[in-house]
Amino acid sequence: MSALRTLVLLGLIGMVVPSFATDEPPADGAETAAPAIDATPWRILAYRSDAETGADADAEAGLVFIEPREAPPQLAFAEGRVSGSAGCNSFSGGYTLDADRLTIDPRMAMTMMACEESLMTVEQAITAHLAAVAGYRQDGRTLELLDAEGAVLILLDVLAETPLVGVTWRLDTYNNGKEALVSALKGSEITLALTADGTLSGSDGCNRYMSGFTLDEGRLMIGPIATTRMACRGPQAVAEQAAGYAAALGMVRGYRIEGEQLWLKTEDGATAARFRVVPEAAQATEMR
Repeated sequence: MSALRTLVLLGLIGMVVPSFATDEPPADGAETAAPAIDATPWRILAYRSDAETGADADAEAGLVFIEPREAPPQLAFAEGRVSGSAGCNSFSGGYTLDADRLTIDPRMAMTMMACEESLMTVEQAITAHLAAVAGYRQDGRTLELLDAEGAVLILLDVLAETPLVGVTWRLDTYNNGKEALVSALKGSEITLALTADGTLSGSDGCNRYMSGFTLDEGRLMIGPIATTRMACRGPQAVAEQAAGYAAALGMVRGYRIEGEQLWLKTEDGATAARFRVVPEAAQATEMR
């Protein structure tokens, strides 16, 4: 995406978005409690496209449905910040929501990673459509972002929230103790699992580790970390990563979950570590 196109997109994305309301009552005559737009993570299911992208096109609706993958494209509004990803780069910025009017701050931040061509194609289509949004329509757990004529640009549904306990989380990034978030080393895998009895365990990429935790009204405290004593295989960076990850866990005082992502937070609200849930099929394989 050229720099000029990016600037135009970010300027347009700050437009006011009115709601296209519907007067039709629910089919069963009862009111349906729709999730609040600004209290729900949304998964991007499909988008309108005039070009072939390798996804499954719905010719009748004029939509291209995105193939399921481990990290689904998503959009979220929370505490005055909008954030999202189409599967490659992430973006975030401010927004205001007043009744049926939504305003997004044009001064949005966006990473500039180069990803595989299919992801970049989807990302470019979705970000271009965000600039053209003129309204929305919500039907229960489904959200449609519309253009000025009321045609669907982007189709979303509620991204089911993953429970903190009872699943396995895989590390994406962690605080390296130098006020910077760094990605897990390529080829290494760091995991985290919490159980209902207050125990915590996983792999730090070198050894198995275990600890206890307490959870009280959104505050999460992790106890001292104990590890096995196997010698790390591979470069010294693997052992340094394990030590840095353990230090990050020691800073945890809270957490936040959005869909299939987990953020562990420090006392001042900074990110100590960020994880994605391990799919159930992968968890079953790992337990064999």
